Amino acid sequence: MKRLLVILLLLVTCGGPLLAQQSQEEQLAMQYYKDKEYDKAVELFEKIHAKKPDSYIYYYYYHALLELERYDDAEKMLKKQVKAYPNVPRYKVDLGYVYERSGDNAKAEKLYQECLKNMQAKETAISELNNAFMSRGKYDYAAEAILKGRKLLNNEQYLSKSLITIYKIQHNNDKIVDEIIGLVKTDNEKYEKDVQTAIQDLLLDDEDNEQYMSIRTALQKFSQKNPNNIMCIKELYWISQLHKDFEEAFTLAKALDKRLKMDGIYTYELALVAAENHDYNTAIEALNYIIKKGEEAHNYVQAKMKILDVKYMQLTETSPVKMVDAMNLEQDFKKALEENGIHSGTMDWIRKYAHLLAFYVNKPQEAIDVLNQAMAATRDNKEKNQYKIDLADVQLYTGEIWDASLNYSQVDKDMPNDVLGNEAKFKNAKLSFYIGEFAWAKSQLDVLAAATTKLIANDAIYTSMLISDNLEEDEEEDESDTTAMGLFSNSEGNLALKMYAKAEFLIFQNKDDEALKALDSVMILSPFGTLVDDALYQKALILIKQKNYLEAEKLLKRVVEDYGDQLLADDALFQLAELYEYYLKDINQAMEYYQKILKEHSDSLYVVQARNRYRTLRGDSIN
Repeated sequence: MKRLLVILLLLVTCGGPLLAQQSQEEQLAMQYYKDKEYDKAVELFEKIHAKKPDSYIYYYYYHALLELERYDDAEKMLKKQVKAYPNVPRYKVDLGYVYERSGDNAKAEKLYQECLKNMQAKETAISELNNAFMSRGKYDYAAEAILKGRKLLNNEQYLSKSLITIYKIQHNNDKIVDEIIGLVKTDNEKYEKDVQTAIQDLLLDDEDNEQYMSIRTALQKFSQKNPNNIMCIKELYWISQLHKDFEEAFTLAKALDKRLKMDGIYTYELALVAAENHDYNTAIEALNYIIKKGEEAHNYVQAKMKILDVKYMQLTETSPVKMVDAMNLEQDFKKALEENGIHSGTMDWIRKYAHLLAFYVNKPQEAIDVLNQAMAATRDNKEKNQYKIDLADVQLYTGEIWDASLNYSQVDKDMPNDVLGNEAKFKNAKLSFYIGEFAWAKSQLDVLAAATTKLIANDAIYTSMLISDNLEEDEEEDESDTTAMGLFSNSEGNLALKMYAKAEFLIFQNKDDEALKALDSVMILSPFGTLVDDALYQKALILIKQKNYLEAEKLLKRVVEDYGDQLLADDALFQLAELYEYYLKDINQAMEYYQKILKEHSDSLYVVQARNRYRTLRGDSIN
């Protein structure tokens, strides 16, 4: 090793002046080329090329001659190259291109065909000829080189990625589909990534779903004729998820589990993806499928646990909630806690069960009893404080304002520098906002603006600015009525702000229809005020829960278009993107709005999520 280093050092030392001299000449020639002084460049390139005919200088020399339309000189130079390097196809293709540029198409065609005819049955020779044709934009000949090369090599998949690239340039989607099926036919997992990349590219600008239907139909037809081809089922499973068709993906997941003897692994994976994409019906169906298989099934325990969470998400994202659904879920949680007990491992269920009892089944006292029991059963201070926040939520829901505020304050005091303490302080500030104590709420929110948790800090800043923008200077305080119904009296500040605070409290209580009326009142009270975009945004969120997606779309677009410079602009963009992705199933529109966040709101809290969602929709994260 030391000897090699010494030799290299001697070569650099001894050859330095010569290398430097050559380098300066080449650099001057390249500078002339960049400055489009082709006459001067050619003069130098000709000298350099004579000494080094196989160097990179050839390409610049060749292009400079073409720029000057010195076709005779280019032909003369290339004939020498062909003679000196008869087995290098790029020189023959370049010569043919010179003939083409000079207007002798017949001569060019003859030379191109000669290249194809004399192509050797070697991968390197085929690849070089394909690249030579590609570099001159001769895509038909490049494709022909690959197809002929496949026959010579007896390999139908050779240079598949290159051929798909050519078809993509030519906008020949039918040929791309054929090439994809050709790769699927091998049933070889090494081609899976190539297939998925090709499908992704095919679907990028598929606004009318024409290409999706084309590739889906082709795969389905192939699968019917070749039912034992696992790769085909996998690709159908992949594109059904990519296109948010989770019902079909569920059928394919079951097929994969059966063929590959995976015992429910694909089905459970599909349930998680469906739930993440708000297709709760399919997720529940998939989880029930695993549960019915019995305790011997893979993921049986996980499925039994997960199904409660999915049912809870489905219920809490629906408005109005059917009481029978809420009561059925109540019994499911009650049974699960009876079987598993109240302890740290069931904390998530305990919290959801209590929330369900208070906010959906109208059993707030039972919720309070469950939370008190959980607090008594734990020695972990953080768990106890989390339950105390949940208890305060229930008390606020029922109008026990001061008890709720006391519990929030206790958690804040007990854990002042913890995320949980910040959450309690924020909820206490929101309580003050709900009851019209805007100045006090703002003072607490301003403290939280420096919170380490970005979400809490962001929400605190938003609510604080909302108060600042809408409080009248002559606000007056009236503390005469502190009952639950009197919380929204003319205690202080702006009438529209009080009505908006009332609307937010109604949303907190899941009284969505009443909240919609209150939000309409906000816009009537102050049709040109700063609360209009906030009211529109909150209305849109409720309408999404009520499955009135088209009306929600209109309101969100209004926020984006009319209030694009306000704080809620990125929130509205993100909600629009999710609306298109999860509910309207318009993947291209969803990707467009995620991109808007990345381009127009680079400092948004949603940037990371938007980037991840965009990549997932493109297919990057689905394996």
